[in-house]
Amino acid sequence: MSTKPQGLSTRGLRLIGQGREAEVFECPDGRVLKLLRASGPRTGLAFEIAALEAARTAGVSVPQVYEEVVIDGRTGLMMERLNGIDLLTIIGRQPWRVFRSGRLTGEVHARINAGRAPESLPAVKDVMNRGLAHLAPSQPTLAEWAGGILARLPDGDALCHGDFHPGQLMLSGDRYAAFDWSAAKRGDPLFDYARTRVLLSMGEPPPGTQLALRVLAKIGRRLLISSYARSYERHTTGPVDEARVRQWEIVNLAVRMHDGVPGERPRLLQRLQKEFARAGSL
Repeated sequence: MSTKPQGLSTRGLRLIGQGREAEVFECPDGRVLKLLRASGPRTGLAFEIAALEAARTAGVSVPQVYEEVVIDGRTGLMMERLNGIDLLTIIGRQPWRVFRSGRLTGEVHARINAGRAPESLPAVKDVMNRGLAHLAPSQPTLAEWAGGILARLPDGDALCHGDFHPGQLMLSGDRYAAFDWSAAKRGDPLFDYARTRVLLSMGEPPPGTQLALRVLAKIGRRLLISSYARSYERHTTGPVDEARVRQWEIVNLAVRMHDGVPGERPRLLQRLQKEFARAGSL
């Protein structure tokens, strides 16, 4: 896919989403423009394109990429606009659909991980090692412990989404499409499964939420995790090694401490310390 300058500018385009590395704009022709921030690495787009192609080959519905472009000096992708609603929003509006949403998330995730990742994608263990290096200055003992666990885990060549949860699965027309592949990697599928379990377990209602609603949210989160896990393990090939999943959870918890999600770090540290104590290291 070639990169070429476009006459289009972001002026007048409606910003419909943004993250640390990119912004997403709605285009007049119904497509969307995912545009890297000025400092964003262009290699990330190449990884995303490769992951989308691998997912499509594995039978996963994903948005179509039309072309790679340069606009206002920034590199981006022209992509299909997914008109619909993501499963996380559906759960928020219709909590009784938590079981179905969990089942769908698990089924699609198992299909993703059944795909083979192209060799061009970053290796999971390389990315995790870099994350642990960021943790080491503030938590050297935990970083060294998690690093030892990581070293014993397998490499693998499965397609890993890297950030999969119900908010990344959209009901668009008559299909469920998985989107936002910017964190895609190549590695052990149980890394990806463990990461999703960590992501789902960390969600919390905003400060000031009434106690009754906080309790309901906690129950709903447990129901979501259990329905997701049962579905994933039912649709994946072969038995799931729970001990290996727990090891990947520890590595994911440690690396996530560097992500800087507001309010998460104390809970992440508490969980890591509990796992550390359980392992008999204290």
